[in-house]
Formats: sequence, C-alpha cells, structure tokens
Amino acid sequence: MDITFQDGPEAREWLKWNGHEAALASNRFRSTAEGLAFVEQLYVAGAKRVFVPQDAIIADEEELVDLGGPSSDTLVIELADCTVPLPLEEIYRQEATIEGFDRTQDPLPVIDGRYLLLWWD
Repeated sequence: MDITFQDGPEAREWLKWNGHEAALASNRFRSTAEGLAFVEQLYVAGAKRVFVPQDAIIADEEELVDLGGPSSDTLVIELADCTVPLPLEEIYRQEATIEGFDRTQDPLPVIDGRYLLLWWD
C-alpha cells in the first residue's frame, strides 16, 4: 500500500489539551469531546495506540487563533499485531460506510501489517 504518514501525538492526549471546539473531523464530530469519546471507543475495541499523524495536523493562524487550537481529519490506529480485533473492524467498517465506501466485504486496508488509517472528508 502506498499510503504514508508521519507519526504524531497520541490522540487522547492531543484532544484533551486541544482548545479547538471540534478538533477532530469537525464534519463528523460536533465537538472535541465527541472526537475524544470516539478515540476512547477505539481503545476499548482493541487499538494498541491511536495517534494523529503529524502531517495531517492543521495548525495555521485561523485554527490556532480563531478556533482555539489545531485540527485534523485523520487518525491512525496502531494494532497490537497483524490481526484486527472484530470490535475494531466493526468500527472501521462503520466509519468507511459513513464516508460512502462499501467496505462490508473487502479485506481491511492494513498498512505495513499494523496500521489502519481513518480519514473523514
């Protein structure tokens, strides 16, 4: 797979200190608190680590000054091993469906055998 991303801050911590009203995928989550609750669900479902890729963080003047902090529309889920726990797979497929992709039968696009990328348009 040709998708690349830069490692970045752990998503829970990034969202906890972020002053932006809707720091994560504002077109999907109405508030930073909703985004944080989603990240918590990913951990409960079996994610080893969830992070915001550094190259997907928007931290321009408008975001920082006018909106209170950086934002991103992307998360990376790190898996404990090369298998995707079923609860995590279900969340991933649900999010893909919300974004208009039919991922009901396709194998999950696991990157480098250990990452899943979530991106909201």
